[in-house]
Amino acid sequence: MKTIITICLSIICFWVKAQEPTNTGVEMGQLMPGKNAVYGIVPSEEGRSSFNSYKGMVKQFDVYKDENGSGNFKKINTLTFPSSFDDFTKRAGTVIADAVKNALEVTDGSTAYKQLQSGNIKSLGMFLISKEFLKGMGMMWEDENIKNNNPSTGYRVVKVNSDGKEQILFTQKINEVKRVPFGAYRLKDLVNADSVIQLTWTAKLTNAPAVFGKIYRLKNGEKSYQLVNPPSLFYSVNDTSKTFYAEDVEPGQLYRYYVVPEDFAGNQGLPSDTAYAISKSFSQIKGIANLSIKDSLKGAWLSWKALPNEGIYTGVQILKSRKSTDGFIEVATLSATDSSYFDKAILPNVTYHYQVRPLTIQVKGYTLLPAATANIAVKSQQDTPMAPQGLKVWQDSTAQVKLFWDVNPEIDQFAYYVLRGTSKDDMRIVSGALRTNTYTDSLQNLNGQSTYFYGIQLMNISQKMSEVSSPVMFKPLKVEFVPYPSGLGLRYADEAVKIFWENMIEKNDDIVGYRIFRKLRTEKEFKSLNEAPLRTTVFNDTTAAPGYDYDYAVSAVNASANQSILSPVSTITIPLTAVLAAPADLYLINKPEGIYVSWPAHNNLKLTNSIYRKSNLDKEFKLIANVETSDFYIDASAQKGALYSYRIVAKTKLGVSEPGIEKSIRRN
Repeated sequence: MKTIITICLSIICFWVKAQEPTNTGVEMGQLMPGKNAVYGIVPSEEGRSSFNSYKGMVKQFDVYKDENGSGNFKKINTLTFPSSFDDFTKRAGTVIADAVKNALEVTDGSTAYKQLQSGNIKSLGMFLISKEFLKGMGMMWEDENIKNNNPSTGYRVVKVNSDGKEQILFTQKINEVKRVPFGAYRLKDLVNADSVIQLTWTAKLTNAPAVFGKIYRLKNGEKSYQLVNPPSLFYSVNDTSKTFYAEDVEPGQLYRYYVVPEDFAGNQGLPSDTAYAISKSFSQIKGIANLSIKDSLKGAWLSWKALPNEGIYTGVQILKSRKSTDGFIEVATLSATDSSYFDKAILPNVTYHYQVRPLTIQVKGYTLLPAATANIAVKSQQDTPMAPQGLKVWQDSTAQVKLFWDVNPEIDQFAYYVLRGTSKDDMRIVSGALRTNTYTDSLQNLNGQSTYFYGIQLMNISQKMSEVSSPVMFKPLKVEFVPYPSGLGLRYADEAVKIFWENMIEKNDDIVGYRIFRKLRTEKEFKSLNEAPLRTTVFNDTTAAPGYDYDYAVSAVNASANQSILSPVSTITIPLTAVLAAPADLYLINKPEGIYVSWPAHNNLKLTNSIYRKSNLDKEFKLIANVETSDFYIDASAQKGALYSYRIVAKTKLGVSEPGIEKSIRRN
């Protein structure tokens, strides 16, 4: 049966010229527009149970075309049933004719012709997707003259009976044909064998338009994909569209495949994903053989039998660990043609375990091949390490002494050691075993008046020590402790904050002065109030503003310009009442123009005097005026005979004072 299908499909026309995929196609039916032709199938009156469309009185089918969509149909084809098996052979070709005989299990044409007349689909159902078979049976028409076609182009098929009676089977325009999207086909199954490759592509899709699958293949070493004949067939199972392809191939080669779905009319969808296949069973792939390892020139020399020259191999992986069971890391990936590797990144007298495995193309069904194993411990050659180079010494922002040096190029390293001394001939180890190339030396171990020499030594695994590196001289900048005042006192008077503190100069001859620091309670950082150090123990801060909370601290300065830490912080609050108050007295006089209100003049503080008044009928005082530059006010709105009380409130941008003295007067 498979042989018959292959013969049948081998003669199906393919458009070798590349087509731009539209990713939509048409289902098989009475009108199927394609890129290079328009096809149509005339159905049997018995439906899908028969492929003979000419039973009964049917004589022929006439095909008409309305090219411009104007209603002017012209006959372009006439379909008839073959008059004999020879006529069928002439139409369909000898390959299809012989395949039909084989399917019907007959040898003579007359018997085969009778079977064709019966329309028995059970024996020949597989041929219903062959254009040649359908043409031979008079069931399919083809219009290749489509250069001037447009979406409005229409086709009509008329059934003509033997008595001359005509019946229009259908009339349809191209733009009325339903376009169905092709599925996005992806590789589902792949079977690799030594000489056979089988592939299945699927897509989740109902009513898939795909009928044929154009298979393209690229063999390892070739430059371009080749179209494979015969094509595959698509079939649907529930909501899945599938196609299957298998072929015999050359063993041990890498192949790439993809499929382009195509409907009956030649419309194509987008290509599938690319499948990678190797014509070799995984169980037949050879691993690393004859692995050996030797101690050679301060390293480990690994060698093995070269892999076969086959496209399945992509390289050789080398892994190493100090343990035999785990901890393996990849140290190299070699070409698949390599058969040796020299590892010099090893420590003497240390056992190393190696795994060597071939790498293959990553395709379905292939996993990692087992690795060949070997181990070795390279003996020490009694070499001492090279003296470390590039030592640098400096003091960082935290006043700690920092050391940095270049990492030695040798792999055989145990630890570095830092040496220090007051002469290069008398340096001693001051650090523990260091596995890094940096070190911090605390100032607690150093004298700020001395110059020191630093050096580095390296010890290897065999506990052999290198020479000391070139010594580096360094004199640390060590800040001496400066005593600070134990506290300070604060009070506000005469529009200034009076500050006083403990006299450290009397207690310490090295103290030469003080610095005063201040900040608002809400601020984070202190600011210095004096540039030059103060020699006295008192200070008046005239820049402090009333209405704020201030923190103050003091530090001592020694003769080396080193400054102590700040003293304990003291806080003061400067109330507004210290500078803001209503006039001390109030004067009221009746004058013809009104009640004359006056008060003693304030100091030079800029403020506004707000005049408040209340009659004997009022419950609350009411603001009647704001006076800024004068010390009197005439209340011209006072009514004769009324009794009034007055008082004054002082205001500034800092706030408002308490109400001043209250006095009353009756308006004359």
